[in-house]
Amino acid sequence: MRRPIAVAAALTAILLYITTLGALSADEDALTTILHPGWNLVGWIHEETPAADLFEQLDSLESIHDGSGHSMRRPAADAPAAEDAALTLQPGRGYWLRIGSDQPLDWTRPAQPSTLRFQLEPGNQLVAWAGPSDRSIDDVLLGLRDQLSLAWRWIAAEQRYIPWSPNLDIPAIDAPPLNRGDAVRISLLEPTEWLHPTGDLPRIQFAGGLHHQLPDNFREMVEADLRFVVERFAAKFQFEAPADRLILRIPTTPAALQRQQVNHAAPSGAWASSPGVRGGTSIIMMPWHYWGERGCDDHARGVPRSCSTLAHEYFHILQYELAGPASNRTPGWLVEGTAIWSYWPLFDRPPPDFHDHQLASDELDLSAHADPYDYAHDLGEVATAFLVRRAGIESIVDFWRNLDPRINPGLSWKTVFARSFGVAYPVFVSEFYQHRRPLFTIVTGRVITKNTSLLSSLYVGSINSPPSLLSSNVTPGGRFSIRLWRKPDALSVLASHLLYVGSVKLDYCQADVLPDGTVGWISLPRHTLLADAETIADFNIRLPDSFCRQRLILEVTGSYGLSGDLQASYCPVGEDGCSLMTRDAPRKFVGLVPLAGDYRIKLTSYGSVWCTAYVTANGLAPNLAPGYRSVITPISVSEEGSATVRIRLDSAEQLCVSDSLED
Repeated sequence: MRRPIAVAAALTAILLYITTLGALSADEDALTTILHPGWNLVGWIHEETPAADLFEQLDSLESIHDGSGHSMRRPAADAPAAEDAALTLQPGRGYWLRIGSDQPLDWTRPAQPSTLRFQLEPGNQLVAWAGPSDRSIDDVLLGLRDQLSLAWRWIAAEQRYIPWSPNLDIPAIDAPPLNRGDAVRISLLEPTEWLHPTGDLPRIQFAGGLHHQLPDNFREMVEADLRFVVERFAAKFQFEAPADRLILRIPTTPAALQRQQVNHAAPSGAWASSPGVRGGTSIIMMPWHYWGERGCDDHARGVPRSCSTLAHEYFHILQYELAGPASNRTPGWLVEGTAIWSYWPLFDRPPPDFHDHQLASDELDLSAHADPYDYAHDLGEVATAFLVRRAGIESIVDFWRNLDPRINPGLSWKTVFARSFGVAYPVFVSEFYQHRRPLFTIVTGRVITKNTSLLSSLYVGSINSPPSLLSSNVTPGGRFSIRLWRKPDALSVLASHLLYVGSVKLDYCQADVLPDGTVGWISLPRHTLLADAETIADFNIRLPDSFCRQRLILEVTGSYGLSGDLQASYCPVGEDGCSLMTRDAPRKFVGLVPLAGDYRIKLTSYGSVWCTAYVTANGLAPNLAPGYRSVITPISVSEEGSATVRIRLDSAEQLCVSDSLED
């Protein structure tokens, strides 16, 4: 859905208008253009000016044409003015200049302020480029791809056209870069707005300084990425943050990063912060390690982290600049989802309809105000793509603009949502989950056990990759319902899952659920439940009465037993996986095991010496050689009680026993 654009009666004569949003310094009020013999296509980016003035400036200028049938020739001496002598140069339009000399000449001419916003109408037209110089035609026309049918770049030195297609499947033809004051011929399918970037960059602060451990060109890398994001936002979203009200702050040392995190109450990563009142300074904070060897301009092999993160945080600045403090009233998925989605259009790539992260966040309530933000990023990106397919890219920016109480006073964010996206919020949520429903299998059933005191503390989950992170709590009556992801048709292969049942109140004690609904240990491969239907009902799980009642105890003697760097785990015999034991006392570790059976205990030191070993009846044995597994004494735990093992440790080096069986 595109915003309706009022078309005045004079649009047949005037194809574009311009609103200036800035001012140039005195030394930027003029630019020099090279004019070649023959036809030259130039852009007029100064104020409205009589075309006749150009004949006074350029002795070799023979004629001026506006590309739509209006032209003006150099009047002969003492000749009366022709009827078309009233031709006026309009800001933002392109013009053909025919030069009669046999040598190129430099033309120094006045220039308009560098921030320009154009309104373009459908059809063929010549448009000026008022943005920064030395820009490829791909970058210049990025924001017009959806409205363009074709464009042409005129090479005056060779007197020929180079066509440019917005179709990404058509290989691009190399063309000289565009400079400020050049022009392009375009054919538009529909009206659109076109913002040219100023070329001004926000301030960059290196908290911690530029030291020798950073690349020599680190400042240049940051500036290039920032310029890339700013200019692409201007092209794609018709937005540029005021450079004098934005700071990119980059901590370049761990200490500087810690100070930024403490001041912002952020544990890690990057963030964007806007002032509480309009007109203040916004900040984007990104640590130095977000920059790698590749920059934003090298995105053919995937979007570099510096670029995607910078675009994400810059979109948060857009949200605030358009909506002000009202942007804080919206749900977290909408704030984060639109920001994480934003960098896909910058690279003309469609957001993925399906990715692993969204599967782990299926149960996020889209009506929640803000939390949890971790899931809001993933599911919000998918929900945003769903909105864009419905209402178009412009609707995303429209929402934040319309949220501004100065534009729509007194409107709730849900009302603005409906007006911007063309759908009531409850209807959108319903449609969104209905759209996603085929991605998941809902498994329902009961946990059956005589030990009913366990039921209220149990949960059921899946440990496939990616996992269904949102496990289901079991009701006091034993019922559960869990969502498992399925592969959509496009990925062909249905997912299979290993379910587990555990108790969060009992040290996260858990066991695998076997295909017949009993519990035990499953050797790899662990695929047991195929998600071949949208609903699997009556999948009952039967627990033994002794589930999670057995304890495995390790008592450590010797001087090393008090070390906080020592960790113990219990491992079912025949299984690679181990579960941590808790430190019950300075010298005692306890593991609550789910089932009777044979176990081994593994010790790990995380101190100055890092080693692991298994506990045996005769001391310690390494876990490095498979041959040891047959001689490591298993510890049997019965259904009736606990098993206790003792080991003496006087140093961490005792865990570093030899790999060799002969030793």
